[in-house]
Amino acid sequence: MAKVSISEAARLAKVSRPTIYKMINTGLLSFTSVVNKGKQTKVIDTSEIYRVFGSCESDAVSKSDVVINTGDFTSVNSGDLQDLQQQIALLKQENSSLKDAVSSREEHIASLKHAMLLIEHKQRSEQVNAEPAAPTRQGSRWAFWRK
Repeated sequence: MAKVSISEAARLAKVSRPTIYKMINTGLLSFTSVVNKGKQTKVIDTSEIYRVFGSCESDAVSKSDVVINTGDFTSVNSGDLQDLQQQIALLKQENSSLKDAVSSREEHIASLKHAMLLIEHKQRSEQVNAEPAAPTRQGSRWAFWRK
């Protein structure tokens, strides 16, 4: 039979590793020493695990894996399913129309911003043309930055 490590034996027998070591030390479970990568490790034959603990049910199907057939099936074209599909189609249409409305408003906002920039530029240019040259004061040379 196959030989497994102490940890694997504990998992197969569904007990802790210290329990396996106690059984080895008391002589209830036999082992074999094997050199693996330069270290001596203890391995246990699976037939020993079967002899001491009984049947190993590692391959058995657990209760969580079992599918219980209750016979309650939903038909593919049930009325609820068709209603849900119609609601999804309506929501998709509404979503696309809202996206179109948002994009048109963004375009409108961009055109308004452009118009505001043009108006501001026009007002600035009119102010520059309308302002006469300010008379310069005669002052001392050291205060040239005060104009």
